[in-house]
Amino acid sequence: MGQRYFEHLYAEVCTALGHRVPRYDLWLRVWEAGADPSELTREHVRAFLESQLPGLLAEEGRFLDRKALRRLEKRVLDFDPRHPTPEERFGRPIAGTT
Repeated sequence: MGQRYFEHLYAEVCTALGHRVPRYDLWLRVWEAGADPSELTREHVRAFLESQLPGLLAEEGRFLDRKALRRLEKRVLDFDPRHPTPEERFGRPIAGTT
């Protein structure tokens, strides 16, 4: 489940910026925040957003205003890795088709 949380975090950060950030840099920043990216929990993500995201954005020469940061935080923290995303649902083969 943690890996799905990392993938969601990555997608949301890139979407909020309108720019792809290096996945490996994000992975390292999550480690620096004290979490294993493949075992992320909601609490780990919250800590990352508060402590490490601003530095990552600065390194990328990017900026999100306060409203955009709150929106990003809400989208990321509302994610429930126990449920498939619409993208994952539509990517599955339909039963009974060949």
